[in-house]
Amino acid sequence: MKQKLIIAAFTCVLMMAALRWQGASLKTTVSTRGIVDLEMATQPRQVSALMDVWDLSVVKMNIWIDFLFIVSYVAFLALAAEAVSAKWKNNAMKMMGLTLARIAVVAGVLDIGENLLMLQTIAGNFTVLSLQMTHYFATIKFTLAAIVLIYLLVSIPVSLRNTKP
Repeated sequence: MKQKLIIAAFTCVLMMAALRWQGASLKTTVSTRGIVDLEMATQPRQVSALMDVWDLSVVKMNIWIDFLFIVSYVAFLALAAEAVSAKWKNNAMKMMGLTLARIAVVAGVLDIGENLLMLQTIAGNFTVLSLQMTHYFATIKFTLAAIVLIYLLVSIPVSLRNTKP
């Protein structure tokens, strides 16, 4: 388990760096958050403003790379939540960790849906409803991932205290 977690963490960091490097040109005065601005766009005018300043081939590649990132961050969050849940003596916190490991998978599924919708958006096949769905998928995904990360941060002292030499 420890080796899998280390590999997942390394891969996750590597994929984050690849996304930042490859998508660097997506950060402009119009899109200060890069691809996140497309994830959060709920109106056609917002999409138009982004498409006017972006190279769509860069956007498309960034989304495809993100599919690999999804696998890496879901694996990391799920493995980490399971690993630290075993360190808790409190059964509720133990169960929370196991549940949050599954919640990480839900975040990944939402991210896949979001990416598929964004690919349609950059192809010009979108409606206000599809933009809103993309926005909600992204918002829920970010929230779920943040909850898992908070659990992991809260669990660090317990995990360190209960580590066997």
